[in-house]
Amino acid sequence: MAENEKTKTPYIEFGQRLQELRNRHKLTRAQLGEKCGVAQSTIVNYEKGTRIPFADTATKMAAVFGLTVEELLGVTNSDIEMKKAEALDSLRNFYGKKGEDQARALLEGAGSLLAGGTLTREQQEDFILEMQKLFIIATEKNRAKQSSKKFDAPDKLIKSKEHLRKVEEIDKKLSDKNTYNSFLDENEFHD
Repeated sequence: MAENEKTKTPYIEFGQRLQELRNRHKLTRAQLGEKCGVAQSTIVNYEKGTRIPFADTATKMAAVFGLTVEELLGVTNSDIEMKKAEALDSLRNFYGKKGEDQARALLEGAGSLLAGGTLTREQQEDFILEMQKLFIIATEKNRAKQSSKKFDAPDKLIKSKEHLRKVEEIDKKLSDKNTYNSFLDENEFHD
């Protein structure tokens, strides 16, 4: 598959698997959507390979087909895949398809860390949150630099309250987990 095509349909294998399962179980998109609590258009997006379901929907969908979530998604680490999908969806809402594609490229570049490499599952989840946060901040800094001087004040660096709330939400998740600080303590990375 060409790289450009993969960017347009990053979950094509899942989409093909879902369509095959749906057809094998003789379900329409509307029927499957009803059983999983999502719209028919959402099932269409899954089958096109542009999205994967979040955890709650994936669990319902797997139950409909008598599979595990891992079998449904065709992955060995479905939690991490769903965390990536949530982060990419959020960034798509903020920055559109181009922003989502840029963030996906960053995540794919860190693939060995997220594919059971050197990070624990919790550290992988934290990495995805940090990547999302840094992407928002970097994008807003770039926008501020390219726009008028009205964004020079540090408190106006992130112009959108929604973006600021998302960064704060991510910070709260990370501080609640406190894994970053414990990782630093365990590995003596302090100055």
